[in-house]
Amino acid sequence: MGDKLGKMVKLGFLVISLFFLDLNADLNKSSVSLISSENISDAIDSNIYEISASFNNLTLKSVKIGKPNKSLMTKFSTISKKDRYAIQVLNDKGNQVMLLGLGNPFYIHADHIGYEHSHDFGGYVDQNFEIAIPININATQLVLLYQDKFGFKQVSNINLK
Repeated sequence: MGDKLGKMVKLGFLVISLFFLDLNADLNKSSVSLISSENISDAIDSNIYEISASFNNLTLKSVKIGKPNKSLMTKFSTISKKDRYAIQVLNDKGNQVMLLGLGNPFYIHADHIGYEHSHDFGGYVDQNFEIAIPININATQLVLLYQDKFGFKQVSNINLK
């Protein structure tokens, strides 16, 4: 009986491991190495894109070249399940080179006594972001993504070149 139970546990572990590996299959992982915002050094010159975004739109405001500061680099992180929105950076071949988690920056929630967990007291707002992309990356497109329980959906995109 113990031998059969051990095999069932191993099989269950294998099935659960494959399930969680499959959750990340939606990300476009190509042969191009992905660069995370944590790996961008403040010593590297970068294109700093200032964008204005809402829950359904993305607009490029300005571009400057410079060294990003620490707060700009730590503002965005690698994507997680808690991030409702993300910015995907594509190169000239259409391959993903960066994926930055934004969280849910477009919904603002106001607390009211007795209704702290209610979404009745909130609304959508526009946000301005600065995104640093190293100059050696040939970024040509920024894509705003929305993440739900089924994966990522493209909301809006802008061409950088």
